[in-house]
Parts: sequence; structure tokens; C-alpha cells
Amino acid sequence: DATALFCGEDNRFGTHLEVYPRPDGTVYICGIGGSDYITTSELQDSAFLFDCPPKDDRVEAAASAFQMMSDTYSTRGELAKTQACMRPCPPDAKPYMGRVPGYTGAYINGGHNCWGIAWAPASGKAIAELVLEGESRSVDLRPFNPARYTSQGRGGRGRKKKGLSVGEQW
Repeated sequence: DATALFCGEDNRFGTHLEVYPRPDGTVYICGIGGSDYITTSELQDSAFLFDCPPKDDRVEAAASAFQMMSDTYSTRGELAKTQACMRPCPPDAKPYMGRVPGYTGAYINGGHNCWGIAWAPASGKAIAELVLEGESRSVDLRPFNPARYTSQGRGGRGRKKKGLSVGEQW
């Protein structure tokens, strides 16, 4: 069963849970909030956080919020495992979808933040169309251009020297 529950903001606990029942009877919960933000220099130093432990206060918030939603969990449920992970989120909160600038035949479809699972079918279809047909018909990919934070993705205004951008671009 491909059932998922996407909850709104719960200001009592500072959560916005996503609840995924699994075939083995367990329930996966995410959307706990309280993420740490990684600076550009931290990301450049190491692409991964080798130690990304869950925060006890956020785990408790999620458990409390879910207890309010589930009679079974509030009376018989137990927390079997906690974990945390890095979640990709570009500065404008829009995913990177499209051709990778400067590389032939390279594409990216990532950075969907917490919406990756929900947007996967549409994102996958759009990128498949781009790869196989040369353009996406189902989704306008211009707002998600992977080059939008590079000089190639900006408006093209600024100083030029023999057709190449030099100095400040906007």
C-alpha cells in the first residue's frame, strides 16, 4: 500500500510530520524540523557530515505529535530507531532540475528538500522527457535551472570581453 500522510504545521510541537506506514507494520516518521544549516565553506570542506545524530528534543517532539494522532502509538507504540540525515535545500528552496552546465549528456534532478518523495513522479517524468526527447513537456524546467546560481544562469548583463563575461554579472 503506497499510503502516506503529510501533516500541516503542528505549532504545539514545532513539527510538520510525514507518516509512512511500512509493509512490516512499522511506521516511518519524518518532518521533525530543527535542521542545522551548513555553510558553503563547510560544504566545500567536506561534502558529507560523517556525524549527523538526531536531536533528542526533536525526536521527543515528533513522538509527542504522533502520539496525539495515533491511539495505537500512544498506548502500545515504541520508538525502535532514530536517525538523522542531510537534506539538500538550495537557497531559493527550488530543486535543481535540468542539464548540468558545461557537461554534455549530464543531468541533475535533486535538491528537493523535504518534497523529494512527493515530487518524485513529476520530477522523474520531466527529466526523462528532457533526456529522451530533448525537452520536458510536462514541467517548465526554467525555474529549476541548475545554472541559476552560476554566471551562465544569470541575466547575461554585465561586462563582456570578446563575448565572455568578465567582472560583475547580473
